[in-house]
Amino acid sequence: MNIDGQFWFSVDDAAFLGKERIALLEQIAERGSITQAAKALKISYKTAWDAVDALNNLAPAPVVETATGGRGGGGARLTDEGRRLIDAYHTIAEEYQRFLTSVNASMGDPGAAFDLLRRLALRTSARNQFIGRIVAVTARAVDAEAQIEIQSGQRITAGITNESVECLGLRPGRSVWALIKAVAVDIVREAGTDRPARSNALCGTVSRMTRGDGPTEVVIDLSAGVTVRGVVAADALATRGIVEQGPACAIFPAAGVIVGVDH
Repeated sequence: MNIDGQFWFSVDDAAFLGKERIALLEQIAERGSITQAAKALKISYKTAWDAVDALNNLAPAPVVETATGGRGGGGARLTDEGRRLIDAYHTIAEEYQRFLTSVNASMGDPGAAFDLLRRLALRTSARNQFIGRIVAVTARAVDAEAQIEIQSGQRITAGITNESVECLGLRPGRSVWALIKAVAVDIVREAGTDRPARSNALCGTVSRMTRGDGPTEVVIDLSAGVTVRGVVAADALATRGIVEQGPACAIFPAAGVIVGVDH
């Protein structure tokens, strides 16, 4: 894997010039026509004209001059400002590419770095986000259960359809995401045998509780820096014996686990 990217010029926080518009300017310079440049780039005549208008409006001086002649006639040429923009873009592009090459060369393990970036970049409404690997998949007539080992070494069960197993390519050893909304997680002191069927239990130590006007959010430390959080009615905390730095378990149904893959 390699770090890659693009850059563009902006004017007043608006994208002004990137590789697509540079390509358009180069085609106009070569063909002397906005119509022919649009055909060469396989874009519409309107798209090309809109881009030229935007460039001319935002640049310090016009970058394209046109001659009258209608949709099928006339001509177009680059101004000195247009040629300067192309030269400046390519100069910066070469420096930018050298920067990317240098960064990629300095990365000891780009695969591991990208794995970390993917984890940090994931943003969802689910407060509980785990990365893990499939340990086993058990198929039944309609649905299936996937056993997932998360970072803490503990395992959770996800209830999914057989179609999802096939579409996501779930198999032992595959890395996956496991997402659980905090409102779907109940908190108890101990995971007894009387808990609901096909439910998960992740146990650890309560690290903090956030109290508000409504339910209280409880965060449980598992291990290896991994936490799980759930929501409990404020008046249930005392009756259940849930206190900070005390033991607790997060209980949630297998059907409440969302499984995702990177590709």
